[in-house]
Amino acid sequence: MAADDEVAGADAGTLDLRLQPAPDVTVAADSSWGDARPQDVQAVLSSVATVMLRNFPGRRLQPIVVAHSDLYPITLFRHSPNDEYRVFLTAKDRYWARYVYEFAHELSHILSNYDQRKDAATGSQSQWFEEALCEIASLYALKELAAEWEHSPPYPNWAPYAQALESYAENMLKEAHRALPPSMSLAAWFRNAETQLQANPYMRKYNEVAANALLPLFEQTPAIWRAVGYLNISSSGRSFKDYLSAWRNNVPEEYKAPIAQITALFGLSSDESAAPLSEVPTSAAPAEVAND
Repeated sequence: MAADDEVAGADAGTLDLRLQPAPDVTVAADSSWGDARPQDVQAVLSSVATVMLRNFPGRRLQPIVVAHSDLYPITLFRHSPNDEYRVFLTAKDRYWARYVYEFAHELSHILSNYDQRKDAATGSQSQWFEEALCEIASLYALKELAAEWEHSPPYPNWAPYAQALESYAENMLKEAHRALPPSMSLAAWFRNAETQLQANPYMRKYNEVAANALLPLFEQTPAIWRAVGYLNISSSGRSFKDYLSAWRNNVPEEYKAPIAQITALFGLSSDESAAPLSEVPTSAAPAEVAND
């Protein structure tokens, strides 16, 4: 967080409305954000929504309302009376990198159809993977916005925050517990950790190992995010292999290869048909899984 401190005192300046996104994200207009103005929090969260939804062209979402919580970040399963997603963040004051990190995680739950799980009991067996994807989303959004804000920040004088976002992501990626043990493959790691992952999907130190291992795939071919739009939309068996198989069966043909590749990385498939990620198309019809 030290990197954020370096520019926390910068004046907000004038918001460049031309750079603001279309996603309907509303921030609670109260004092719970500390010394951050609600309109500035909304500018940050809207930037996150824009960079993430860029990978889901045509995807329609219900409005998202965001409020502060002193407990933990969460997206509620139950929508508001107006059918809005309800998201709570613990980020406070002007530590914008933390807002990016938390909101990208929660937005990834929404984009992966967390509220469409057919069977919460069996879905929880593989929920750790969704949590890992959300961690990937947080790191991805931090790095993408770091590059974007250097030239096109939400406010003209917010360009210095770009380095803070980049530093926040890099510091996390360098954490020792996120790395696979020397000479250990992701498949071998998964065999050792599977029981713990199934028992508790919120073991962050485990989820973060998987996230670090898979992040390069999403950075190399951001179109893989579109496959995430087909996650959790049909029932699957109790095993993680069944979960991945159901996901692969749900996606259009052009997105089956990267899912097969992810399956193979976890040592759960002998399928050799997975194409190199460079062959995955960068445009295709969006997932029609929105909550209308």
